Amino acid sequence: MEAKQLQSLRAHSEQLAGFIVRLTSYYEGLSAEIDKELQSLRGHLSGKIDFTLATLSMNKVSQLIMLEPYSVKTLTQAWIRQLEEDIQAFQRLVTEPAARSQAAKASSALKKPIKGISAVLPLYQKVLKCYQSGMGNAEESAPDNQPNNRTVQLKQNLIDELGQLVQTYIRVNPEDDYIASLQERLGQGLTEEELLNSCLILIRVMVQETLTEANTAGKIIQRLNNALGNINGDVQSSISKSAESFEARQSRNQELRNVLEDMEDALEGENNIDDLKQQAQHYLGQMANSLSAGEEAERQEQEGLMSLLVSMQQQLSSLQKQTDSYRKKLVEQRINMYTDPLTRVPNRMAYNERASKEWDRCQAQNKPLSIAVVDVDHFKRINDKYGHAAGDKTLQAIARHLKTNLTSSEFMARWGGEEFIILLPDHASDKLLNRLNELREGLAKLPFKFKQERLTVTASIGGTQCRTGEKLDAAFERADKGLYKAKSDGRNQVVIQDNE
Repeated sequence: MEAKQLQSLRAHSEQLAGFIVRLTSYYEGLSAEIDKELQSLRGHLSGKIDFTLATLSMNKVSQLIMLEPYSVKTLTQAWIRQLEEDIQAFQRLVTEPAARSQAAKASSALKKPIKGISAVLPLYQKVLKCYQSGMGNAEESAPDNQPNNRTVQLKQNLIDELGQLVQTYIRVNPEDDYIASLQERLGQGLTEEELLNSCLILIRVMVQETLTEANTAGKIIQRLNNALGNINGDVQSSISKSAESFEARQSRNQELRNVLEDMEDALEGENNIDDLKQQAQHYLGQMANSLSAGEEAERQEQEGLMSLLVSMQQQLSSLQKQTDSYRKKLVEQRINMYTDPLTRVPNRMAYNERASKEWDRCQAQNKPLSIAVVDVDHFKRINDKYGHAAGDKTLQAIARHLKTNLTSSEFMARWGGEEFIILLPDHASDKLLNRLNELREGLAKLPFKFKQERLTVTASIGGTQCRTGEKLDAAFERADKGLYKAKSDGRNQVVIQDNE
C-alpha cells in the first residue's frame, strides 16, 4: 500500500513538473534574462526532478518578472513584421536618394534579431523619421506647392494602416478615449503632423497593452511558483514522515523480536503449567499492544498521504482552470490581431505571415505561386451617394463572396480600404487569368440594393506569378501595376502582369 501511495505521489509531482516545463516554454520571449532562468528551471524539473534547485530558480524568475516591464515575443514579432511592410511600401514610393538611403538603413535594422520589446519603440521612431523625411522632400520637390502623388499615396497608406489597427484595438477597449479620439480624427482627415502624432498615440496604446499583458503573464507565473513551492513543502514533509514511520516500524519489529526471545527464554526454564500460561499471556499481551500501535500509526500515515494527494489535486485543478482561461484570452487576442474587424477576413498582418509560409513551401517543392490584388470599382461613389454604412456593407458582402468561393489552399486578406489581396498556390500564369475572371464575374453578379436602388458593383484585378528567387514584395508590386492598368483601361477586368 505504501509503495503505491508513494508511486502515486511521485506521478503527481512529475505531472506538475511537466506542466510547469510546458508553461514556461509557452511564455518564452519575455526577455533574454528571464528566458535563461526559465531554461534552468526546465532543466531542474526535467528528468530527475531537483526540487531544491527548482525552488531557487523559481524565486529568481519571480524577481525578474517583477522587474521586467516588457511583453512577450509573439506580439513583438508581429509589430516588427508590420514595420517591415511599412518601410518596404515607403521604399517603393520615394525616389529621393537621401530618403531611400535612410529607409534602407531602417529596413536593415528591422531585419536584425530583436531581443525584446524594448527595441521596438526605437525602430518605430526610425520608420517615422523616414516617413517624415520622405514627406518633407516630396513637398519641397512638388511644383507650385502641389502635393506629390507618391506622398499622397504614402499618406493614405498610413491612414489605412492606422485605421485597421485602431479598429482592432477599439474592439478590445471600446471605452478608451485615446482610441475613440484617434478613430474620429482619421475619419475627418489628417495633416502630416497630425498623422505622425496619431502614430505616436497608437504606439503608446500598444506599449500600455503590452505592459498589461506582461503583468498578467507575471501573475500566472507567480501563482505557479507559489503552488509548486507549497507542494514541494508538502512532499518534503511527507518524505520526512515516511522516513520516521519506517524507523518506527523497524523499532516495533525489533520490540516484537525481543518479546519473542524473552518468551522463549521464559518458557524453557518454566515447568509449572499455570506459570507457563501466565507468562505466555503476559508476552502475548505485549505483542498485541505493539501490533495495535503499529496499525494506528499506519492508519494515521495513510490518512496524511490521502490528505496530501487531495490537496495537490485541488491545486492542480485550480492552476489548470486559470491557465485555460488565460490561454483562451490569448487565442482571442491573436484572432483579433490577425482579423479585419469590419469584414471578418484576415488582415494585412495575417497575409504577411501566410504569404511567407506559402512562398517558402512553393519554392521548396518547386511549385508556382501567384498573387492577385482586387480593388472595388468606384467605391468612393458608393460612400458619397449612399453613405459609409452602405460602403461597409459592400465591403462585407464582397469579402464574404471571395472567401466563400476560394478553395482550401487559396487565401485572401483585406489589404486596406477597398482593396483585397489573394494568394493562389499552384497557379501558374497560364491558368491564372481564367481563375481570376471567375472571381470577378461572380462579384459582378452580387445583388446590391441601397435606398431602394439596385446597384451592380464590379472590381478590377491585377495578378502575377511569383518568380523563383525574387522577394514577394516585387511580385506584389507587379500585381499592383496590373491592377493600375486594369483601372486605366476601363475597370471591371483582369490584367496579368508578367513583365516589369
